[in-house]
Amino acid sequence: MTTKTTKAELVNDRAMTELLKRKAINFRETASLKDRDGCVKGLGSYALYGVDHVRGQLVVLASEPTAGDFNKYVTAKAKAEVVARYDHVVEYRDAGSHSNPKVTILCWTKAE
Repeated sequence: MTTKTTKAELVNDRAMTELLKRKAINFRETASLKDRDGCVKGLGSYALYGVDHVRGQLVVLASEPTAGDFNKYVTAKAKAEVVARYDHVVEYRDAGSHSNPKVTILCWTKAE
């Protein structure tokens, strides 16, 4: 007997993608809870969020200042593990500067 490995795939539904993007952007605009170092968790240039629709929650899974620090969270294996636990996963990347942002948002779900 072989066990089927969960895989992550991009969300194909345009309306769902827009909803997930709005959730992530809204979180980033309204987040204010600072950690002990005075930073707001989830507002790094590179962030990964888990979305649980039943509970209405957006959970910060990773938040890093650089792509190098963030890459370990977005490998195929890492994404497969988180899509198994959440309805959707939102990957937020801002490779620009504060004055010239270059944001990419990808939305992932469990492959059928």
